[in-house]
Amino acid sequence: MKKKRGDRGVPSVPSRAACRYVFAPEGEFVAAFHPAAARWISEPLTPAGIRSIRETLAPSLEIPLTPRGFVRAADRVRPGETDPIGYDAVWVRDAVWAWFALREDPRRRGDARRLLLALWDYYGSRAQIARFDDVLARPEHGEDRLRVPHIRFDGNSPSLDDVTFRGKPVDWNHKQNDAHGLFLIALAAAAWEGSLTARDLTAGRYAALLRFPAFFDAIRFERYEDAGAWEEIDRRNTSSIGLVTRALQLWRALAVPAKGDGPAGPFVAALRKKLGAEKGAAGFVWREECLSALAARGLAAVRRQLELGGESPDYDPGDIRYRQADACLIALLFPSPLEGLTGAERRSVLQIVDTLKRPAGVIRYVNDSYQSGNAWIRRGERQTPAAPVETADASGHAAFLDRFRGFIPHTEAQWFFDSLLVPARLEAAFAAEDPLLKKRDLFLAAVHLKRALGQLTGNMCGEEPVAADGAAVPTLLPPESINTVILRGKALLLPSPVVPLNWARAALALALNRLEMALPGEGLS
Repeated sequence: MKKKRGDRGVPSVPSRAACRYVFAPEGEFVAAFHPAAARWISEPLTPAGIRSIRETLAPSLEIPLTPRGFVRAADRVRPGETDPIGYDAVWVRDAVWAWFALREDPRRRGDARRLLLALWDYYGSRAQIARFDDVLARPEHGEDRLRVPHIRFDGNSPSLDDVTFRGKPVDWNHKQNDAHGLFLIALAAAAWEGSLTARDLTAGRYAALLRFPAFFDAIRFERYEDAGAWEEIDRRNTSSIGLVTRALQLWRALAVPAKGDGPAGPFVAALRKKLGAEKGAAGFVWREECLSALAARGLAAVRRQLELGGESPDYDPGDIRYRQADACLIALLFPSPLEGLTGAERRSVLQIVDTLKRPAGVIRYVNDSYQSGNAWIRRGERQTPAAPVETADASGHAAFLDRFRGFIPHTEAQWFFDSLLVPARLEAAFAAEDPLLKKRDLFLAAVHLKRALGQLTGNMCGEEPVAADGAAVPTLLPPESINTVILRGKALLLPSPVVPLNWARAALALALNRLEMALPGEGLS
């Protein structure tokens, strides 16, 4: 049985490196924690080889659904147990990423549909509809982190209530438009594919869908400051604006009558019939000209922010909200490329994110204090695991700055985003007209896949694999990130205790699937 953090007998943090740098045929040294990953990194990639890797990793990448049809952020504890750091909660964002992976697995398409409908029912709950209506009635309430529609909840709660800690609801910043945009993108994709039927448009689900455009308009989403995917201090995040814009583009195409709706026909016919009977303001915003105007506002904001340098550059450089390079920008390219960006703008996104590449992963942004050096262990001679703490909110100005106490420069957590950069690079290759650019994108996608495989848990020294808190972890699982532990002046790389993270599972499954389909039969030569 896996020991809980803080129990006696928990393995101590190792004194020697658990990973080794493996030379890949692509000409890069890649950090690897598991011997199997090291072997995959050292061999040329072919479709057959990737298929073999997928078969080996199938148990590691299996994303379980809860009895209610949701996906927990991480499966660190058994079903029904409470994760002491809160990763047993359901985040809309993480669950939607799981949907994108499940939908590409022929065995799991039924689960994908079940998950998406469960999330839609959450948005259609009385509590969520009341939050939409509150902001629509008084748009200034959109600045209140608890009045807006929520993006995290307790999947075990009969009424899907907010997460609690020590018996009290957690004061969480739910101002996260990226999660709403990602959900709507997934819902639109399911509609286009024919995965949604007219019967799926229940009263509660329709009520939520109806209100989304009006909600985005009411809060002026293109200038709205939200906590973003990292759930930190409010800023105008290009990634959040971009995801909402893309969602509006997709739903505009679904809502406007057109010939050749294909598999989406029955669902969109039912949707258009309901929208045609709407008399209120929320229905008015679904008119083609309104949706087009909303999307145009969002696209203009994204293009301006990219011109200024990246994620939240529309501030004085001395403002703590100011940021250029941020891994969240990948969302402009994948899972659904934002329409209206030029080829140069799309490539600028990749160039910005490339600056965040580190030896064992991709950092979220420079000077990211979350899970930075020694975050999981007590400082002192024994370097014992830290006591579990529920996932803390760092979206307030004071809380965000307070987290920098003890920050060790250049020890930012190195996340799993190489997996997301695989399909992002493939999207760039698909759009490129220059054959050399296409080949380079395919090459870089292969490099990113190998870097992602290198993160899988293990220990190249043959010792029991442990995480950055000293607790044992199973092998060949994708962690949230690779963390730095500094012992006696020596820096060691170890996986975060958040193993396995279901978003990381989904991302790696997507990367393997997409690259297998994209590679020529003989692989890269």
